Amino acid sequence: MNQQDHIDRLKKENKLLQDKLDKINKGKQKKKRFRWWLVKKSSVPVFGSRLKKSISNAINEYKEYKTVSVDTVSDVSSSVIWRITRIGLFAFMVGVIPAAVLIFQTKLLMNQNKLITSQNNLVEADRRSSLVFVMGDVLADFNEELKYKGANSSRNISKTLEARIIALCMAMKPYRYIDEGKLIDKPISPERGQLLFSLLKSDLGAQSSQDILNSADFNYTNLRKVNLGRGVNLKYARLDYSDLTQAQMPATNLERAELKEAQMSKINLSDAVLKGARLNNSNLEKAELLSVDFTNANLYGVNLTGADLSEAILWGTKLQNANLTDVILDNAIVDRQDWIEYISDSLGLEGADAIEDRYRIKKQGKKQFVLVPKK
Repeated sequence: MNQQDHIDRLKKENKLLQDKLDKINKGKQKKKRFRWWLVKKSSVPVFGSRLKKSISNAINEYKEYKTVSVDTVSDVSSSVIWRITRIGLFAFMVGVIPAAVLIFQTKLLMNQNKLITSQNNLVEADRRSSLVFVMGDVLADFNEELKYKGANSSRNISKTLEARIIALCMAMKPYRYIDEGKLIDKPISPERGQLLFSLLKSDLGAQSSQDILNSADFNYTNLRKVNLGRGVNLKYARLDYSDLTQAQMPATNLERAELKEAQMSKINLSDAVLKGARLNNSNLEKAELLSVDFTNANLYGVNLTGADLSEAILWGTKLQNANLTDVILDNAIVDRQDWIEYISDSLGLEGADAIEDRYRIKKQGKKQFVLVPKK
């Protein structure tokens, strides 16, 4: 290869390299122009045309006069404030509207879940209320058997019928139902209340009555505002979580009965026997408890606000965490001379300070003390 051919080849290579370099520079210029175009286009929605124009005027004024007037600075400042306000309002709308829609959807979903729950409870209530027909058959046999025995008999029923009654009581499970237009908060069994009321009013023999109460489950029984009359026997009855609000049950025998978390506000239990009964966390607000025998009863956490315990027997009664606000204790019998100090200092019961202000202990008998009002 002569020298001229070598020069020509170098020129061609140089031209190719120059073309590639020009192509690269054109690409860079194109990208630069695109970036600048993108900045210009995006600056309008970001900064706004008003703010952009104000800044542009300020820059031009500075280039021409090497200073910026007060009016120009004020225009830029007002444009900045105006733009921030606009962006803040837009962000507020973007943030709040989806959140409001989400809250509304959540509320609709919760309402739908409540409706489904109510519907399920109503179906269950309808199913369980059908046991009333079964109860009708059992009570018909019950009445027939008592009628057959005659008025002068012991009025005890057969073991077979006792078992049917106990099994029926077990089947009457508590449930939630619509009362006064809304679903009740806690499950309860109205059917158990009807069954128990029928048994107590039938003048059933003592042996059969006690057999049923010993074995049957009457927890969650609805006896609200019922009038059982005087002197009914509920010894050893299991009535936990039952509703006995405003029930009339004077002189009832509730010895060793189970009444945990029972609703018993404004109940009338005057002269009743509750020896060894368990009333843990029950509500006895404004209850009539005159001359009630609470010997060795467990009243842990019981609400006795405004209850009347005049002449009640509180011998060995457990009162831890009980509420004794505004309770009436005229001539109530207790088992220790320092009972008032005990409930105030050792137990720290609510309402104990007022009892200390209103009552004093009077000794009556060897180990018997009476609370009498201070004169």
